[in-house]
Parts: sequence; C-alpha cells; structure tokens
Amino acid sequence: MTLDESVENLEKLDANGITAYIDPRLHGELSKLGDIKVDYITNDYGQSGYVVSIGEPGAGCAGCSCDDNPAS
Repeated sequence: MTLDESVENLEKLDANGITAYIDPRLHGELSKLGDIKVDYITNDYGQSGYVVSIGEPGAGCAGCSCDDNPAS
C-alpha cells in the first residue's frame, strides 16, 4: 500500500511495531489460521521488504520441504 491510499473501511493491524491495514473479512479469515505477523526483513542478497506470515513457520506441513523437522 502506498502512503496516499485510503485506509477507509480497513482494519488496523499492529505487529512487531509495524502498522498495517487489512480488509476486515480477510483479517477474520487469516486470524482463524493463527497469529498474523508483519516483519521487515533483508535477505541474503540485500533485498528488503515486508513479509506477512500466519501462525508458526512450518505449522501444518509435517514432512514437507518447509518443515524444520521432516519425518524420518
């Protein structure tokens, strides 16, 4: 979202000291999956940006490539 966009009819979301605005229906649906987190990160290539995540990393994907503890 750019700084000049309207936040009318959007719900304020504060996470990790970052304020974002989200559609109330989307916020409701995403909240069912876990806590919504917003972070500003810089990757190994020096690229920076905001990342929105829901729940804990790897939650619900046991044995998947994103799982930190894959099944044996």
